[in-house]
Amino acid sequence: MERTQQMPKEAATIIRFILVGLVNTGLGFLFILAGLWAGAGDYGANAIGFALGLPISYMLHRVLTFRPQHAASWGEIGRYLGAFLISYAVNLGVVTAGRIAGYQENPLVQAAAICAYAATFYIISRMLVFRQLD
Repeated sequence: MERTQQMPKEAATIIRFILVGLVNTGLGFLFILAGLWAGAGDYGANAIGFALGLPISYMLHRVLTFRPQHAASWGEIGRYLGAFLISYAVNLGVVTAGRIAGYQENPLVQAAAICAYAATFYIISRMLVFRQLD
């Protein structure tokens, strides 16, 4: 495919990723806030949010965002989990940096961590997880 044809397709994928991500992030953030409210602390609330959001994220991104033409496979699921773990490590790095800076149990730190997660996750998902098979 020529580069001029790839750009609009990639832009559409990014827009779908953002829209699906907003829905999924909103749900995850609600789960995180519920965890904070329940006294789970920063790390516990963050883990709750991602654990509950992970299966929702996979299905929404597979079906709506990246739309691979091939059937789901264990390899794809494994790559997805790997992408999640790397992105989640970035997320926890932001949370840890916020705590070190004195912002414990702060929703804005959690929001920044989610944004860092999303950027990392998009790149890995696009390049490795939902790549089109030839």
